[in-house]
Amino acid sequence: MLTYPEKSLENKQIAAEELKKKERMRDVTLLLQQMVEREEVALKLIIDCLIDVGSINYANQKLHNPSLNKMMKVLVGYIKPVARLIALRWLKKNLPDLLTAWLESKVSFEPVPINKDEALTGELETVPNQENHLDS
Repeated sequence: MLTYPEKSLENKQIAAEELKKKERMRDVTLLLQQMVEREEVALKLIIDCLIDVGSINYANQKLHNPSLNKMMKVLVGYIKPVARLIALRWLKKNLPDLLTAWLESKVSFEPVPINKDEALTGELETVPNQENHLDS
């Protein structure tokens, strides 16, 4: 049986490159996890700002009655600690993986597929699904 050493060598190089890319992206995820843990105070401040802006925008868009609008803005102050806790827990769990996937999509130089429904509604997914991403 004839073998072509160039092809087997090329396959080994590609496998080694893929392994190195996976290891480096795992390193990125670990570094982001550490950063999220260290910068908890900054995350809390960001969450507070987003809650404030989101509640004002929501109240102004959905509640046209001035008294209900004002009441909504006051109620947000009471639920803000609970919302902050839930958002912080969600961010600690999901931010490193989501950010790593997004960063990897930026350095892979591959276009992100957009389906027609997302394009029509404007709800574009910028981070590829982890399942789809691993298959390719």
